[in-house]
Amino acid sequence: MNSSEHSSLFPFPQKTTPLPGTFELPSIRNWSIAEESFKSTVRFFGKRIGLTERIGSPQPFLTIERAQISHPEGYRLRISPQGITLAVGQRQGTFRGLTTLAQLIEGNDESGQLPCIEIEDFPTLARRGVMLDVSRCKVPTMETLLELIDLLAELRFNEFQLYVEHTFAFRDHQTVWKDASPLTGEEIREIDQYCKDRFIELVPNLNSFGHFERWLMHEPYKHLAECPDGFRRENPYIVRDHGTTLKPNQESLDFVDSLYSEYLPNFSSDKFNVGMDEPWELGQGWSKEEIERRGKDKVYLDHLDGIRQLVEKHGKHMQFWADVLLEKPENASLLSPSASPIIWGYEANHPFPAQAESISSCGLSYCLAPGTGTWRGFTGRWQNAKTNIESAVQNAIEHKAEGILLTSWGDCGNHQPWAVLYPPLVCAAQLAWNGKPLEDTQITDAVNRLIFDTEPESPAEIILKTGRLDEIVGARLPNTSLPWYVVFEPKMEKLAKYLNENLSGQQLENGLRFLAESRDALPDKSLSPHANLATEEANLGIDLSVYAFEKALGIIRGKKINKSVSSESILQNYESLWRARAREGGLAESLSILKESLNQDS
Repeated sequence: MNSSEHSSLFPFPQKTTPLPGTFELPSIRNWSIAEESFKSTVRFFGKRIGLTERIGSPQPFLTIERAQISHPEGYRLRISPQGITLAVGQRQGTFRGLTTLAQLIEGNDESGQLPCIEIEDFPTLARRGVMLDVSRCKVPTMETLLELIDLLAELRFNEFQLYVEHTFAFRDHQTVWKDASPLTGEEIREIDQYCKDRFIELVPNLNSFGHFERWLMHEPYKHLAECPDGFRRENPYIVRDHGTTLKPNQESLDFVDSLYSEYLPNFSSDKFNVGMDEPWELGQGWSKEEIERRGKDKVYLDHLDGIRQLVEKHGKHMQFWADVLLEKPENASLLSPSASPIIWGYEANHPFPAQAESISSCGLSYCLAPGTGTWRGFTGRWQNAKTNIESAVQNAIEHKAEGILLTSWGDCGNHQPWAVLYPPLVCAAQLAWNGKPLEDTQITDAVNRLIFDTEPESPAEIILKTGRLDEIVGARLPNTSLPWYVVFEPKMEKLAKYLNENLSGQQLENGLRFLAESRDALPDKSLSPHANLATEEANLGIDLSVYAFEKALGIIRGKKINKSVSSESILQNYESLWRARAREGGLAESLSILKESLNQDS
């Protein structure tokens, strides 16, 4: 199937066969189905497709029949002049097939007829997940989360995780979450059901070892810390006056078990991502002697297995981030077969091939986690993200991983505009379902059609285009975009050294010219509400980048450059756009981080 055929379909189906003729869309669209258990799925699409359960027509508009389909999400859709037949093996296939039919009808509704066609479709990867960080300041509103889940269903994702450190309203731990606008058990249960209705599995995610700083900074929890009074680390450089990692002992296991007992019953999934990544100070405090005696890897593996036993006590299967395990990949053979590692890496050249091979050779169930490339930036890092996602999918296929978990983090205050998430999300959806990469124009077309519902103008092209900003100026920073680094690097001497050694005034001027052209190319506010909001978010990303480059230009030239956009207007827009998507909790912290950084050179 080429990009011009049936352009309303996304992700592209695996196989399409044109048939002669067209099918006239009737005003009464009744349906026939033999499998009683599939009826609720058909009714889900009733309003969208215009289906009615009225009977009496000799030839139903849609006939759904059970067939031998090898993949549970697979389907065969046939449109002929006489009617539409959907052949499926399981309910998941019914949902995917009806999504395709809905897209075809919506793409051809004005003409009143559908092209006759047969579509045979199934996913390339069984597991196609998305993880959203809701712990770094920004907790989305329920409206935003449910809209995102609708989009994930349209894009054929079948797994969703909300990364939680402290943003769940644990009954006895208000000290930790009181300023965070946390998710409640009732909200989680609503999200879980919303996902189930769309054949998405909401997998619980709660970090259980490292990244525990939101707890350990408070006095009632300091006794649980590996280093209760803080620590220093050189690579990566970290200095804290409180701990970030729990002690690897029974007391910590008992504590997280108490959290699991309250958290996990809100989820219907039988899986659970326990985190366990980046225990930065492990071995510097409480466990120092034991680690010197036995080795960090052995102490970590023992504690990981203790966590696994807790997870299984609660009736779940453990997923965990694999970074510590991969420090000595041979240790994968020591894991319980029920442990499922998640190999994460967010750069274009991440060594997925070697890491996937080492885990796969042990026979473990696992997945690969690329990134959206949106965090620590204002416009995204598009080419890096695209290559990173392509590598993850390719290696998942080659090394027999279950699939991918696309991760969207919010490091250091979650300052990235929401809309920069869309291109990598669409890119990952196509690759994970269909297996074939897309051109940038196909990605912007899909973003425009599926998210903005706007023809012919939308901000989709500019959102993707400004994601190339670092390439335009020739900057190469790992896990960071140049404008973000210029704004947030606290040491002026270090920033000046980097800029003078790696960039010229001409490169920064090229970047400013590119940003000005991008701003001029943004559409006017005459679009759909989603497109208008995304346009404002794209404009904020441009404003922040312009501010950064003008600051950098002043550093290189040794004189202050008058800013074309004020910090006051940036902060005002930032606050307004935050509230359009996210809850109040975390805004003051995120805003103060940004305000301090914007004003440090004023």
